[in-house]
Amino acid sequence: MSEMTIGSSMYDTVKKHDEEIAALKESERLNDERLKKLEDNAVKLENTVMSESRETRTTMKEQTEKLFTIVDKAMGYQSERTSQTHELKMAKISMWATVVFKVGGTLAALLSSGGILYYVFVHFITGGGN
Repeated sequence: MSEMTIGSSMYDTVKKHDEEIAALKESERLNDERLKKLEDNAVKLENTVMSESRETRTTMKEQTEKLFTIVDKAMGYQSERTSQTHELKMAKISMWATVVFKVGGTLAALLSSGGILYYVFVHFITGGGN
């Protein structure tokens, strides 16, 4: 603040103080406007962050659900594949068991009834070997 100088009147001092007060009020008004703008920008930024966060959470949730579905299907396919592989092995074993059983049964029937002996005997007697 300015000091009173010799020869200055009280009127000049009051006038000078009025001008300084007016300048301070204007400065305060400008500071208030800046502060209001900062507050508004902070609110806008907060809203933007909240909105983006919500969108990110939604996207992550959707992606997680899709990934879970893919993993679940893959596990189902793996389980189904294992089951089918087991069934295929069992079918092959069953087929070979049936073939062996039928061939064995046929051989047993031929040998037990004497049919093969008769065939061999007839074959060598009649000279069918040459």
